[in-house]
Amino acid sequence: MKALILDDIRISREGLATLLNKIDPKIEIAASVATVEEAKQVFDEMSIDVAFLDIQLQSGTSFDLVDEIPFETKVVFITAYDEHAIAAIRKGAFDYLLKPINSSDLRNCIQRIQDVDAQTADVQSIPSNSDKNEENLINSDLIGITGLDAIIFLKIDDIVYLKADGKYTMIQTTTEHITSSKNLKVFETMLPESKFMRVHHSFLLNLKYIKKFQKEYNTLVLENGVQIPVSKSRKDLLMQRLMHV
Repeated sequence: MKALILDDIRISREGLATLLNKIDPKIEIAASVATVEEAKQVFDEMSIDVAFLDIQLQSGTSFDLVDEIPFETKVVFITAYDEHAIAAIRKGAFDYLLKPINSSDLRNCIQRIQDVDAQTADVQSIPSNSDKNEENLINSDLIGITGLDAIIFLKIDDIVYLKADGKYTMIQTTTEHITSSKNLKVFETMLPESKFMRVHHSFLLNLKYIKKFQKEYNTLVLENGVQIPVSKSRKDLLMQRLMHV
């Protein structure tokens, strides 16, 4: 399990890291940062399983970060103030812990995360009728998009890019944009790897629509003028892929 800790007080970050290590030494503190901008960079560079976010920061609040966090990452808010609880829940928090952190509360939080992950792994390992239905919605030319109120059939080659939008996905085609009730990870597994690449934690892209790569800004410019950010961790692989498009 890879964890990120965001807190602008160094001793608080170190204290939480120590507690997590005592609870489960297998938890890897992949990043320990003090600002929202630093946290955003981490999400651009690697996958994080759980993010521990102190809400009140000197530069604002960690609520500003939530929309940038991949759907798959579990968010645990940490604060010294009770009044943030409702806002944290509305932001989709997996859990909410008060400072000073009680080791039993933290242990229960970690156990719940592990239980959910285990249940998810069990479900994914068993083919279900819905899995088969998803497979039946795609062939070499078409894909069935599960929208908010209908299934929409699109030509795969007409999909320009897909963008994560919380638990939903926004799909931009050559002529329209569609919101799907499925998250981006589902489409990453469904769409052909030979044509699509996840260039950023929030973007899955049809490589044929790339016009140019701006090295200075680490950004792709598409044929329709849209600019797509590229994660540093995916840049080298993208360059290799572009040589074979």
